[in-house]
Amino acid sequence: MKRLVIRRRGGTLCDLLVVVALIPLLTVIVLACGTHNGEGSNRTKCASNLRQIGQAIQLYANENHGAYPRTRLDLATAHQPTWGTGAPATQPFAPDGPRPNDVTAALFLLLRTQDITSEVFTCPMSNADKWDFDGADKTALNWSNWNGTTGIGQHLSYSYQDPYPTPEAVMKGWKLNTSISADYAVAADINPGTNTTGAGSSAQTVLQATASSRSGQIRGANSPNHERDGQNVLYGDGHVTFEQTPFVGVQADNIYTSKSGVIADSPVGGDDSVLLPTKP
Repeated sequence: MKRLVIRRRGGTLCDLLVVVALIPLLTVIVLACGTHNGEGSNRTKCASNLRQIGQAIQLYANENHGAYPRTRLDLATAHQPTWGTGAPATQPFAPDGPRPNDVTAALFLLLRTQDITSEVFTCPMSNADKWDFDGADKTALNWSNWNGTTGIGQHLSYSYQDPYPTPEAVMKGWKLNTSISADYAVAADINPGTNTTGAGSSAQTVLQATASSRSGQIRGANSPNHERDGQNVLYGDGHVTFEQTPFVGVQADNIYTSKSGVIADSPVGGDDSVLLPTKP
């Protein structure tokens, strides 16, 4: 009886070269998958942050007759919103505290009055980090706002609906309270614009984009928090969605500019979303 002999053929040089060539490609694929998974995790954490901010806003509103947080309003200067003023004054409504129409001072009220930590205000994809209020023995009650542009850049990576309407907006029925519509944009990853103007500036990039712009121009108008792929947006009913364009909300207009086509501006229409501050 003959034995069946199986001969094993060794790999050829060609086979070896194919394997060697595939190794870098497989490495790139593995790294890309890891990066994608990491971005997905960070995006989820960012969305969770905004949901917590939304819950804190609702708690604040429940204790303040339905009104969302804001400090002092000056209708005469509402077209000139500001942020990061008054720190480290400890009384947010005092004359020596934040200036009128300060958007971040309004948002900071959540840190002073709600069970929410400063870490919640930092997107894991941004360069911001948790604020210790400049001392182990200090808390949010030692401050009335983020500490100027530097403090905002270091410890805040979200923008909030400017709660200081212009007289025109008031006449058109603008409001920021628990009666807003479910698709009203309340907060989001930080506004990509700046107060710097001129050709090529980030402000121009945001202002030139339209809802029908090509994807490259839309990316330029997205928040930088997620490599300009889009932004997490908190809506009036508390849900958060990752949007690939800033043209969302009640009328699908740019949430980072007013209807007047200005970035550092307050609402001018009844459903106008203007999320501030801008990225330092």
